[in-house]
Amino acid sequence: MFGMTYVSNFKSIRFFSIISFLILISCIIPTEQTKDDLYIKLEKEIMCPVCDGQTLDQSQSLIAEDMKNSIKEKISEGYNEEEIKNYFIDRYGQNVVAYPSTTGFNLLAYFVPIFGLILSILIFTFYIRRQKVG
Repeated sequence: MFGMTYVSNFKSIRFFSIISFLILISCIIPTEQTKDDLYIKLEKEIMCPVCDGQTLDQSQSLIAEDMKNSIKEKISEGYNEEEIKNYFIDRYGQNVVAYPSTTGFNLLAYFVPIFGLILSILIFTFYIRRQKVG
């Protein structure tokens, strides 16, 4: 009887592992980006240079409308996402991009929170173990 339960549990674990793997793979596989998808993505990732903390999709200013039109033109001319971002960075500076680049000093913006979380978990675990011993 114990053996049947073990086999049943193993099958369910294997089933959920396969499903989890397929879900993970579907998230990782890049999909073809349409021009509209690229426009919407860039509109959300490029900041309005005259509006405080607003991306182009949030801003109603004239410069934001001009920038949106410029994005549409660049996409229709065949520019890719990186080329369009670089165009705006050259024109308005690094602050026009909503998310920091993943190079140089900006890597800290991505790794420090993860490192802090791991360190907090380790300190908490160490503290709990000391409480149980003492």
